[in-house]
Amino acid sequence: HPRVRRQRQMCIRDRNMNKVLGQVCSFMRNLDKRAVLAAVREFFNSYVFYIFETIAACLFVAAGQEVAGAVFFVALICMILLVCDDILPTTLPFLLISAFTTNLYDSYDLFIPYIRYAPAAVICLLFHFIRYRQPMKTGESAYGILAVSVAVMLGGIGRFSIMDYVRGAYYVLGLGFGMLAVYFLMRSQFSVKRNYDLRQRFSVIMTLLGLLCAFIIASGYYKRFHNIPTSYALGFSRNNISTLLMFAMPFPLFLALKRPWTALLSLVFYGAIAVTTSRGGLLFGTMEVLFCCAYWIFSDGKRILRTVLCLVSLAIIFLCFRKIILDVIYDRLLAEGAITGEVRYKMMWEAIEKFKKNPLVGFGILDQDIAYAADKKKGSMAWYHMMTSQVVGSMGLVGIAAYLFQFIGRVKLIFRNFSMWSLCLGVSYLGILLMSQVNPGEFCPLPFELLTVLLFILQERRLENDPLPLKGTRKLSL
Repeated sequence: HPRVRRQRQMCIRDRNMNKVLGQVCSFMRNLDKRAVLAAVREFFNSYVFYIFETIAACLFVAAGQEVAGAVFFVALICMILLVCDDILPTTLPFLLISAFTTNLYDSYDLFIPYIRYAPAAVICLLFHFIRYRQPMKTGESAYGILAVSVAVMLGGIGRFSIMDYVRGAYYVLGLGFGMLAVYFLMRSQFSVKRNYDLRQRFSVIMTLLGLLCAFIIASGYYKRFHNIPTSYALGFSRNNISTLLMFAMPFPLFLALKRPWTALLSLVFYGAIAVTTSRGGLLFGTMEVLFCCAYWIFSDGKRILRTVLCLVSLAIIFLCFRKIILDVIYDRLLAEGAITGEVRYKMMWEAIEKFKKNPLVGFGILDQDIAYAADKKKGSMAWYHMMTSQVVGSMGLVGIAAYLFQFIGRVKLIFRNFSMWSLCLGVSYLGILLMSQVNPGEFCPLPFELLTVLLFILQERRLENDPLPLKGTRKLSL
């Protein structure tokens, strides 16, 4: 009878299912969970996974789905925080988000709906730093960050209400005591000795960041040529992308100590900066690439040959992009009123006036009474777009002393027992320091100031146990 046949088939199916489930349970019981966890952690921190992440970011950029990409990578970071006891695997996805979300002009309203998911990310962070906590460590960088934190809090004291500080907490804490707390957390995490070369791994991460930035620029020009709508006229944020490329520029040269061909990528990054039409990028990127050339030349005994190669390479870049470069020079640097008619020039004098009125602590970083306030994006602070003016106008003599103290401390870290690695990190810092003179730069807590702090955490890590020179490379000679 059909009903009896169906019942018999169901019984057979149930027996087979129970058999499969029994085999699965037996497999799970015999599985070495620690070995599996170790393999997963190793994969998340592998070069293969780094490349996968970078390709995924490129696909989100090409499809114009940067918001979806940000959600994807934040979820990935949360998963890594839960699984991995090492903070390094979260570095690349964080930097990739920082790069491609620069395409989203005035994006406060785009991302604010996702704020309701922030508690989940905070829980993942807390879980990681509690479950995988490391002994608290500190270093010389902490003193500079502490000095700046005090200057930020004292800046404009008495001029703002409690609600002003609440609304501006991201900047007040992100540039001050909040960043000091982040420093302690990261310092402890990065102080742990791992079974890989941190210098090589971090250099690969920064190189992949630079490659994504170059892709963003190429994608922007492609979309512009094909009239595909974008948030920017050029299809990308020229100043932000240039800043990230200047962070990344020296790291292929450190990789070149073992793989010489990677030195070409530093030239690719400089060429990408040249076509962004960013004045600051072109001016200060050119200064940085000269330091990069010196770094590469003095890392080997064939200095004359390398000098000639550098000069030829820079000449080729100029010839390839001379129209864009010359247009920027003549139209945005040398043209009448190009500098004096700029809002930065006006804000420079505003900073001086504010310093005269309150020379001790300035008017505070929450001050809205400057020329840029009318054009600032929703959710952002009213930047002077110049580090020097920002310090002078916002924090007065206290700020000048604090930032000078931090700068001197950082320079000392770079040159104490200096090596190819310390100089590589130093050239990267030079890039953000220069770019901060004409852009918000270090006054953006995420990603620029956080990445700057990380550079000096790596300097301190270097001095803890200075590693041996890379095999097959020459010692530094200057």
